[in-house]
Amino acid sequence: MIEIVIFAMGVGRVILGLAPFVAAGPSARLLGFPAQHDNPTARLMSRFFGVRDVGLGVLVFYGLRHPATLPFLLLFNGCTDFGDLLAITIPLVRRQGIDRGALASAAFALPAGIGWFVVFWLVSR
Repeated sequence: MIEIVIFAMGVGRVILGLAPFVAAGPSARLLGFPAQHDNPTARLMSRFFGVRDVGLGVLVFYGLRHPATLPFLLLFNGCTDFGDLLAITIPLVRRQGIDRGALASAAFALPAGIGWFVVFWLVSR
């Protein structure tokens, strides 16, 4: 059963990564980032983020086939999401005018990070 949950989390990670890769502008608007911030540089950075998340999801699939690596890969995914949360706090603390987009991003990162740590704990006990 836990493998199904982990697989679903990996699929979610890949889908989350594909969204900004194939539709960077609409993804940013959906999260609530200001329209004036939608430029080629922001879209490129969004695509980098997308490629990263696709890669993290693929690593989860690898871990399911290679159980010795799975705990590390789950922990790595969780740490990545908590790293995102740390990055999200910077524009919030500095009051850079992207609170809505940053908080929406945090709404993805926080539960995902917790989820990865929970499945890490379940697999590691």
